[in-house]
Amino acid sequence: MSKKKIYGLRIAIGLMVFLFFKVTSDSMLDWELATYISLAFTLLSVLVVFEMLDYTTRHLLRNYKDRLTDNKTFYKFYWGNCLMVAPFVIVASYVHTEIIVPRFHCADCEPWEPELIQTIAQGLVLSWLIILAKTFMIYLEYTRRSESEKALIQKELAQSKFESLKDQIKPHFLFNSFSVLTSIIEEDPKLAVEFVSRLSKIYRYVLDNTSQLVPLKTELQYLEHYIFLLKTRHQGNLRVEFALDVNTDQYDLPILSLQMLVENALKHNYFSKEAPLTIKIFNEGHEFLVVQNNLKKRELQEKPTKLGLQNIMNRYQMLLDKFIIVKEDEVHFTVKLPLINHTEPTGA
Repeated sequence: MSKKKIYGLRIAIGLMVFLFFKVTSDSMLDWELATYISLAFTLLSVLVVFEMLDYTTRHLLRNYKDRLTDNKTFYKFYWGNCLMVAPFVIVASYVHTEIIVPRFHCADCEPWEPELIQTIAQGLVLSWLIILAKTFMIYLEYTRRSESEKALIQKELAQSKFESLKDQIKPHFLFNSFSVLTSIIEEDPKLAVEFVSRLSKIYRYVLDNTSQLVPLKTELQYLEHYIFLLKTRHQGNLRVEFALDVNTDQYDLPILSLQMLVENALKHNYFSKEAPLTIKIFNEGHEFLVVQNNLKKRELQEKPTKLGLQNIMNRYQMLLDKFIIVKEDEVHFTVKLPLINHTEPTGA
């Protein structure tokens, strides 16, 4: 809505407030100089109240951006505004009844002596109704946005799973898998059977799982299948070390998040037998699951899909209002994923 329309609406509200005071007074039919000055003062007071609400709304959006659908946040916002506006309404009521009306009231007109207590009470009720309407409008707007963002995240999740599956069935992926099978099927038939079994489990996990969150234990089991294929192909070029001392049944993770981080490490780094890529997966207490790899960056010729880290960030923010931590130095690239306890409420 344009500023012109916003202020037009506020002036209309100010006129309604003035008419309310006029109707409830004993001088409904008297339209003298004091009446028009009272009208102008009422409009100015209403506009000042809205400016105060604009200020607190900017503070709300700036400092509580991640809690705009929380009832407690809006409860505090409403009563905080009520307390802030109350002194102004009291002072304005005093100025109106004790200064403006006596100063400009026509001597020949019928007496118009509004009571201060009544004016203050009416002013407080009307201002609090305005604040309530403002709070309700903000709540509806950001609830609608939250639902829209949630739908977007769900779409991103479906897209990321599709891209992950698509990456696995690209010709070069199948070619590499068949090449590995060709090289091991005669030398080590048992390994070849295990390779095919793990490959099928990867497809089944991606295709059959529709949950946004999966148990950490399940995600680690899937990752082991994926790493088995990678190690069979790259042999000593890749090392993956696990050091977890938490109950993996107790925590959840966004699905495929670990695979995305392993894929990123493989995609962005050179590695060889002499300088293998080492990926460490461990926990920091009960707060974070850490995925860390050594750095030896290479230039990428392919255009990045941007579905990895950003997708994980978006899902954490939507599901739990939490953020992942990404750190990079000269030696390591580290991503910390908040562990999601089963008892925590989510937006899923």
